[in-house]
Amino acid sequence: MEARETNTRDWRTILSLGLSGLGTAYFLIQAISFTVLWVSNFSSTQGGMDQVINFGLLAWSSILSGFMLIPVFLLSLSKLRAQDPPAWLDTSRPTSRKNVLWLLSLWPVIVLIGWFVADRPLAAAFLLGPINLLVAGLPILWVYLYASRGLKRGLQVRQWRIFGFSLTITPFIVIILEIIAILILGGLGALWVSYNTSIDPSFERDLTFLFNQVSIYQNDVNGLLELLRPAILQPGVIVWVLVLFAGVIPIIEEVIKTIALWPMAGHKITPQEGFVSGLLCGAGFAFIENVMYFTVSITAMDWLILAIGRAGTGVLHMLASGMIGWGLAVAWSDGKWHFLSLTTLFAIILHGLWNAVALLTGIASLLFLGEEATVWQNLLYSLPTLILFIISMIGIALISRHFRKQNHLETTIIDQDLENE
Repeated sequence: MEARETNTRDWRTILSLGLSGLGTAYFLIQAISFTVLWVSNFSSTQGGMDQVINFGLLAWSSILSGFMLIPVFLLSLSKLRAQDPPAWLDTSRPTSRKNVLWLLSLWPVIVLIGWFVADRPLAAAFLLGPINLLVAGLPILWVYLYASRGLKRGLQVRQWRIFGFSLTITPFIVIILEIIAILILGGLGALWVSYNTSIDPSFERDLTFLFNQVSIYQNDVNGLLELLRPAILQPGVIVWVLVLFAGVIPIIEEVIKTIALWPMAGHKITPQEGFVSGLLCGAGFAFIENVMYFTVSITAMDWLILAIGRAGTGVLHMLASGMIGWGLAVAWSDGKWHFLSLTTLFAIILHGLWNAVALLTGIASLLFLGEEATVWQNLLYSLPTLILFIISMIGIALISRHFRKQNHLETTIIDQDLENE
């Protein structure tokens, strides 16, 4: 039986009980709404099949989000009643790990099935939603179980609370802040365009001509890419995009992703618990982000690239948040705020580098390969991202190994003390 906090009426428990209950009801209503839209668009002759598939995915993701909040509600309720939590919620049991590992072995098969289904709209309308959830979630679950194996995770109710918050609330906060950042940078871009128009009348004519051509070529991807190639390769455009995606967005996401840990500041959590809790923050955020990315896939090839690429993005998010969680625990317990600064800086740089590499390789593949690129060509252009993925996995493995060695050393010292008594 896991240890309980002495104050069962702790405000965090009451708050998590209320939020999880309201969140479950909200996602249930949202799932019903998306299901109604799915049915109405499926039966309508005017609705496109892409909309049907997206509504189906949103309905399934709403169901899963609501389902993931149920453990938070049950654990909080048990804590308020001073009762033992339901045994089936204990994810540290060996049987739970074995079931996950068995299911994970099917991930490549599920990806192949998804690739096959994504090219068949009718089948995709029914099957692609749950397939996307499995494809997006299983690698994240495996990384968490691997990285946290043998580590001290802390109270179970905290783990579920952190994951539930990071899955449902954190993404909305991040989206709002990123929209504000985009609007600010967009306003600066508009001022730049206005300034260039005022000093160079030909710039306005070229811009008007470009907009007119875009409206003509909007259904011709190759023609549109050829038309936009000079504009995309402008140094000012590249710098603006890199500032946004490799600078501003990583800062926002890495600072906010671990917001679910902030209420734990007064508990002086151990570095291990901080690292594991950070992994959970990254896992919840990465999962919902991955699912949302599937709504922009157009072809079966797009879907396959997303399925493989987003698995790597999940590792990045978990490593970065785990590092910040580690830093927060050390800062709260030992007052070493410089360590938190270093881990946060590392997370932002890693995230920014990942986004920059992914963005530049994506633009390069579109410009030089076109929409008829083969799987192997796309994989070749994704090689830099793959290298960063391997580095991230090694980073998670080394940190996890460091903490396991620490536990082994502490156990050895305790055993020696007992023998000497």
